[in-house]
Amino acid sequence: MRALAVFLSYLLHPVFMLTWLTSFFLFTQNYFSFFMSPAKKIFLLAAVFIFSVILPLLNTFLLKKFGYIKSVYMNTSTERFMPYVSSLVLHAGLLYIIHDLAVPVFFKYLIITSVSVILTLLLINFFTKISAHATAVGGLFGVICFYEFISYKPLLLPICICLVIGGLSGFARLYLQAHTEKQIYKGFATGLLSSLLCLVLLLLSNYQF
Repeated sequence: MRALAVFLSYLLHPVFMLTWLTSFFLFTQNYFSFFMSPAKKIFLLAAVFIFSVILPLLNTFLLKKFGYIKSVYMNTSTERFMPYVSSLVLHAGLLYIIHDLAVPVFFKYLIITSVSVILTLLLINFFTKISAHATAVGGLFGVICFYEFISYKPLLLPICICLVIGGLSGFARLYLQAHTEKQIYKGFATGLLSSLLCLVLLLLSNYQF
C-alpha cells in the first residue's frame, strides 16, 4: 500500500498539474483546441512541460546540491520558499515564450491561473503549512469547473474524475503522513478558490495578450 501511495504522490505531484491540464484541453474535443494544428499543439505542450516540469525539477536538484534545501521533499516552509519563487519566474518565462504564439487565449489563462495558485501558496507558506498536492488538485478542479460552466456543452465526467484525483492525492499524502487532514482540506480550498477567482477576473476583464 505504501508503494501505491508513493506512486500516486509522484504522479499527482503539483509540478505536473499544468502539463496535465494543458494536455487535457489540447487533446480532447473542445472549442479551444479545435482550430490548432498538431504542430502547434506539440510546441505548446513541450513549452509547458519544459518550463513547468523539467526546469523546476532541475532547479530543485540544484538547490539541494548547493545546500539551500535539505531534501527534495521540502518538508519545511523555509525550504519551499525558493522553489516557489523560481517556479513563478519560470511561469513568467513561459508566458513570454508563448506571448506571440497564435493560440486561444484560454491556454494563456491556464498559465496565469497556475501563477495565481503558486503565488497564493507562497504567501500562505509564510504563516502556515498546507498541502501543495491538495492545492494543485484544488486548482485543477477549479479550472475544470470553470470550463464546464462556460462550455456550451458541459459534462459531468471531467468533474467526477477531478474529484477522484483529489481523493487519491489526499489518500496518498495522509497515508505517507506528509500532511494532516486539515492541511489537505485547506490546501484544496486554497487551490480551488484562487483558481476560480483568477479565471473569473480574467473573464470579466476580457484580458487579451
